[in-house]
Amino acid sequence: MQRHLFPIALFSTFGFAAGCATSGTGGTTESPASVASTADSQAQHSRGLCTPSSTSAAPAGGLVAKFSASGDSQEPVPGKIVSYSIPGPADAGSFNHTTAGGNLTIKINAPATSRPQLLGTIFQFNSCIDASAFSGVQFTISGSFSGCSLTYGTGDVEHEDVTLSWTFSAGPAGAYVPQHRIAAADLSSTPKTIKLPFTSPDIQGNPPTPIDATKLIFTLWQFIVPVAANDGSATPPCTANVTIDDVRFYR
Repeated sequence: MQRHLFPIALFSTFGFAAGCATSGTGGTTESPASVASTADSQAQHSRGLCTPSSTSAAPAGGLVAKFSASGDSQEPVPGKIVSYSIPGPADAGSFNHTTAGGNLTIKINAPATSRPQLLGTIFQFNSCIDASAFSGVQFTISGSFSGCSLTYGTGDVEHEDVTLSWTFSAGPAGAYVPQHRIAAADLSSTPKTIKLPFTSPDIQGNPPTPIDATKLIFTLWQFIVPVAANDGSATPPCTANVTIDDVRFYR
């Protein structure tokens, strides 16, 4: 299993978003810093580029994940669901994800603090994926969120920070993936299909280059919690109960 540290838009995100990441399945969490030691990470950097032997073609039908009970490695694109919290670990009661009934559900009840927070859930591919025959990623989403903002990103190696990541990373220090905003008003109890092209018109990544669809490594849903008000007024928490299904590449 290849694993990454996830500095996705760590400080740059704070600059563009006003207002939510943890590793876990079924509600367990851990800090991204605890995923691997520095020595282990450095040992993996020689494998940072996508090569023919480490790259698989996207499924012909485009299906990426069906979130089956048989495990992430049995998905159409084998991988692993990983969540992260920045700047520190979040407990399972405030942020967790589960897979049941063929979908991914993310639940959050995180208070605003004196620092902005990122709470993200990634479907991390086991290999680089060449999806150049497709135009972008689509998925169904339902539920609701408030007190925070939500973005989606499709990750590639050029936008993954090689100084903080394990394998399949070739971006500069401070790299982060372009992202699309998903408005709370667009969500309801009825699943809605959202189609997002590989090139984001919303939030430019670092470096400011298009996603390389021949070198994809994850799909990402990231909640951004704003800083608590310092004038004594109450700042509402970030709350979310969002269900995602039918993640696929589209032509």
